[in-house]
Amino acid sequence: MNVYVENHTEHNRCWVRMDDWRVSFNTAVEAQQFVARLNARLNAPHSLDMLAGWSPRPGVTARADVPCTREA
Repeated sequence: MNVYVENHTEHNRCWVRMDDWRVSFNTAVEAQQFVARLNARLNAPHSLDMLAGWSPRPGVTARADVPCTREA
């Protein structure tokens, strides 16, 4: 994922770009703090066991007929 801060002087805003996503911040400091936290989380070690049970929506579980990370 490409993550970077973009200063937009016309709108007096800072945007953090994450590939096709954009998040607006009032100050460059807020934007940099967000990028630092996001990068720390992206670069943190992740367990395959933790990822195998993950669901993007609460209450939705993996289907038995679809392979998951644990089986890979």
